[in-house]
Amino acid sequence: MATITTIQGTDSLSASRVTLNDNFTAINDELNTVTSILDPVTGNLTGVAAAEVNSLLVNSGLAAEFATSGNTLTAATTVEGEITFNDAVIYDQEVITTSMPAALGFDANTYMIDSSATPITLNAGVNGQQITLIANDAAGVQFASIANIAGVNTSIDIAQYGTLTLRYIGTSWYILGSFNTAIV
Repeated sequence: MATITTIQGTDSLSASRVTLNDNFTAINDELNTVTSILDPVTGNLTGVAAAEVNSLLVNSGLAAEFATSGNTLTAATTVEGEITFNDAVIYDQEVITTSMPAALGFDANTYMIDSSATPITLNAGVNGQQITLIANDAAGVQFASIANIAGVNTSIDIAQYGTLTLRYIGTSWYILGSFNTAIV
């Protein structure tokens, strides 16, 4: 913080010239320190060793929001390192009543499928994407085509409350696990 010397009311302007110049130099030095980390033209903040904020919005909250009430990453996020979860992992889910998502349109992890949506067509996913399908009612789930599911010859039928977990790699879905599901 700049050290500023106070000019007294009884001081003359000529006698205070050195004090005024010293005050302006102190302010300028502090301003240079601030602008070395905060670029006033671009608004970029760089070289900060630590920051303490109550909340942080990235791109006005459109990309991410960090707050004491919870964090939200809205933009697609790639993590190159290890992730350790010390609490619950909660997956998004959708109820499918008419048709499965279009190619590359899977935006949830778990799909509860009503019989009114069967037979289903399983469109292409994003490479590495994993989904779980759950038959939501007594009629179960049948597939209209199994052409893009690796290792399946004839059919897949998921009985009520049955599950099928798949991962998309290349151009096919691969079965990772199932419960109460007939795979032929």
